[in-house]
Amino acid sequence: MEVAIPESSFAPGYNRLGWRGKRKFATLHGDKKYQYLILHVDPGNPESTKGKTIQKEIQEILKFDIKEMRSFSLKKHEVYIPLECIDSKKNFELLKCFIKKLYEVAYRKVER
Repeated sequence: MEVAIPESSFAPGYNRLGWRGKRKFATLHGDKKYQYLILHVDPGNPESTKGKTIQKEIQEILKFDIKEMRSFSLKKHEVYIPLECIDSKKNFELLKCFIKKLYEVAYRKVER
């Protein structure tokens, strides 16, 4: 993994380094209004709807509704997880397992 921190805001990005170059996997966004983790499900493909499907799945696991919590428009190829939803060890462990599974699925396909 490579961490990239932009100069203009606190939003470190996490890129997976591989033999095909780097691919953005996650961004930790923390400004005054909203703090959340963004998982880039299908980076470079803004027309993909994979993020919407996975967004629903993670909302069921962590029991939240992103539309009730956030007022900005969501990209269809990304998954948004508000940091206030990770408020217990149980939710943290659920999220950790979910991210690990998502990472393995996403990058198993890339390496083939």
